Amino acid sequence: MSKIAVLLFVLMSFLFAKDDKINLKIEGMKCSYSCADKVTKVVENLKGVKDCEVDFANSSATVIFDKKRLDSKKIVDVLKNKTAYKVEVQTKNTVDSI
Repeated sequence: MSKIAVLLFVLMSFLFAKDDKINLKIEGMKCSYSCADKVTKVVENLKGVKDCEVDFANSSATVIFDKKRLDSKKIVDVLKNKTAYKVEVQTKNTVDSI
């Protein structure tokens, strides 16, 4: 019985968990294919990131992540350290997960 209760608790926590969404301004990308792909790969390799969409035309990226496992500062720091781009947070929102 206690195993079922624990399992239900875990499932419910996933259902009601909230994710954070940040919009990043990324300066220095020179090409739409490999530069945007590099940003996507670096961000998506972080534990806790659920989605990363890079918009080369607007020099931006939208990242959805688990705020319990990761914060926006860590995402920005990793991008700055693993790429040559200038990165800053434009906006931060909380989104409901499904």
